Amino acid sequence: MRSNVRRAAAILAFALLFAGGAAAPASAIHLGQDADIAGYGFMVSLRLANTPDGPRCGGTLIEPDIVLTAAHCVGGVPQGGIVAVVGTDLPDWPAAPKVGTLGHRIPETFDLSVDNRDDIAVLRLAVPQSTPTIPLAAAEPGVREHVVTAGWGCTNAPPVCEVMATSLQSSKQTVLRDADCGPDVFFTIPTYYDATTICTKGVRHRSTINRGDSGGPLLLHTGCGFRQVGVTSLGADSTTKLYAGFTSIPIERQWLTTAIDSLRA
Repeated sequence: MRSNVRRAAAILAFALLFAGGAAAPASAIHLGQDADIAGYGFMVSLRLANTPDGPRCGGTLIEPDIVLTAAHCVGGVPQGGIVAVVGTDLPDWPAAPKVGTLGHRIPETFDLSVDNRDDIAVLRLAVPQSTPTIPLAAAEPGVREHVVTAGWGCTNAPPVCEVMATSLQSSKQTVLRDADCGPDVFFTIPTYYDATTICTKGVRHRSTINRGDSGGPLLLHTGCGFRQVGVTSLGADSTTKLYAGFTSIPIERQWLTTAIDSLRA
């Protein structure tokens, strides 16, 4: 029982590590590489409105006034209780505008105490942004296809946070079969829900997400640049199989359309 409680607390900390108190800087992916913000101008850092200098989660700008993130990043937060820093890397955060939000939506089926199904959310910004947006993928990548994730999570090996980075990091990942990513690999509370999740491992051995990366993107590299195919949701509970789980955008496209429409109604 205590082990399950610790695991539940640890996955929540992927989002909540920097949510309270004054601004400890967010950090970055374990064994990643520097990611030039010029190529990731759609990246968003989300914070609680009452602690706007304390980074909480990542996100992406998918329309000038719409941010995509994970449901566990905003679940339980009052409408309008999130602010965003858009298209800016960590060294410039102190002077960057904190953009308010008008509200957010999460799926009614999301329940992190059970599993990570439908771990996705959208927020509407109070002020539309002129920074680049990221187009969304229409289909999931195939098994063994290479993808990229990016974020400001901790740089040391998960699940603990000990080392902070100084800039946005990225990591190349390989898509795995859902059968490789069951409860023996991921946190048992919540469990990996394969119907809405894409599972990956690092192309570089042990490169993976860590605390603070939640809500960030899983990206497909096309001839025209990136398309976002997933949202960072779940980290591994294994010290040897450092896999990661991302909510599938193609699976969630219908919900996204409805949720965005409701934010603008």
